[in-house]
Formats: sequence, structure tokens, C-alpha cells
Amino acid sequence: MTSDKPANEPTTNETQNYSKGDQLGQKDLDKIQEVAKGILNPNNENPQINEYIQSTLSYIGNAMYKMQTTNDKNATAKEIADDLTAKFESWKEQRDKQEKQDTGDANSNTDKNDEEKK
Repeated sequence: MTSDKPANEPTTNETQNYSKGDQLGQKDLDKIQEVAKGILNPNNENPQINEYIQSTLSYIGNAMYKMQTTNDKNATAKEIADDLTAKFESWKEQRDKQEKQDTGDANSNTDKNDEEKK
């Protein structure tokens, strides 16, 4: 019986142990940040993009640090997943609120324009 997985890939019942050299460090994150800035904001014309990149990679770095230093990886992974879910739900709620406000403003402007035409 042959497996479709490469020989060096763990099976579902095995766990992969990584050495310190396999873990990303701050220099790696800094390099990724510079590459992302070069791709998404090559002329440095939009500082907001740089802020998004920096905050995202900072969050990723903190999550990685937690995972690398925890004694309970499952609990830490759940904590990170719950935090991401909460952030997404908050973002979605704000976006929906903004869309309703924009739609309301557009309807209000249409009503004003209709009244002015009369």
C-alpha cells in the first residue's frame, strides 16, 4: 500500500516537532514586511497601506510567539482563532453599519433632489 504523501510529511497520527531554526524570528518578519511594502506600496505613496502591513505582521508575530512559547498549543490556537473571529465580526458589523448609513444618505439625497425638482 502506497501513500500519496511525501515521505517527509507526517501522517495524521504523527506530530511534527520543529527546532528553533525552523521558527520565524523578528528578522524574518521584518523581511516579509519589506517585501509586502514593496509589492503593495512600491512608491510609498500611501502610508495607510504601510500601517496595515505593519499592524498585520505585528499581530502575526505575536500569535507566532504565543504558539512557540505555550505549553498548551490547542488552547492557544483556540484563543487566537477566537480573537480573529471577534475581530472579523467587529469589522463586519462596522462595515454593515457604514453601508446602511451610506444607503440612508443616498436615499436622503435622492429625496432632496426630487423635492428640488418639483
